[in-house]
This record gives sequence, structure tokens and C-alpha cells, in this order.
Amino acid sequence: MQQQFTEIMEQFESVLQRQRSISDVLDRLMEVLGGRAIGLWRCQSGKLVQLGFRADSQMDERVKREFSALTQEVSLKNTGLGIVKAVIDQKPAIGTLQAKESGLQGSSEWLQKFDAKQSYAIPIFEGDQVIGVLAVSTNQVHQAGDPEWELQAQIAREIGAKQFLGMF
Repeated sequence: MQQQFTEIMEQFESVLQRQRSISDVLDRLMEVLGGRAIGLWRCQSGKLVQLGFRADSQMDERVKREFSALTQEVSLKNTGLGIVKAVIDQKPAIGTLQAKESGLQGSSEWLQKFDAKQSYAIPIFEGDQVIGVLAVSTNQVHQAGDPEWELQAQIAREIGAKQFLGMF
């Protein structure tokens, strides 16, 4: 996983230096994490602004377009989504197919549409302030300590440490 972490962070830096699309990095990270969909958002004026969203090539195109359009800007009042909960609570949010269990009705609905089992949204910090979120939906069920979870958390920490979100 350390090699994959290094590779993905080098790709992030390459995107910023060459002002390329973030899609390639998100595709690679989604592949490594075994994801169905992945997104990166920046906090801005009481909302989340989408910096990038990618989905598995086998996913229904209409579902991809709909999710991408609906999450271009997300109010921080939309607490039924894991990406918002991660920002508000300042800790990872796990969405499951059981909305009552996770408390994330919106995430549960999207997981069904994505044909996924779980989503996890990791807040990105600069210092002690949440400035964004990195989220993935996957067919796997992960928890803290699993290699995929730790890789995503490590990437989120490094994005914040290097202050990458302010550069997009």
C-alpha cells in the first residue's frame, strides 16, 4: 500500500503542476480501493464544491450523470449524505445500504443506485479545520484498520498537509 500511496500522491502533484484533470488520479485511486465511485470536494461558503467525480465504467451512465450533477454543490445542511456528515462531525462517515443503521438516507439511496455496499467519506484537514472530503463507494465492507481504509485516510491527510485543495 505504501507504493500505491506514493504513486497516487505523485499523480496529485503532477495534476497540480501541469494543470491537468484530476480524473486520472481519481480513477487510479478508485481502482486501488476497489471502488464503484469516488469523489473529491472542497468546503466553500457553507457548501461542498465538487472537484472531481469518477465512477466505474460499468455503472449506468444516467446514474453517473445524475449524481455528478446533484453533487456539483452540496449544502452542508444536507446531513443525509456521508460527505456532509464527515465535514460536520470532523470524522469519517460510513454509509451503508441500511439507512436507519447509518443515519445517512441519501448515501443509502445512492449506494443502491451505484450497486455498492458501503461508502466512506474521509474529511480533509488543514490544521484543525476541515477543508474538504474524499469519498468512495465500494462493493467491499471496510472499517478502520483495513488497508483500503488506511490508504484513503493517509491520502486525505496528505492532501490536507500539502494544502492541495486550495490549488484546484
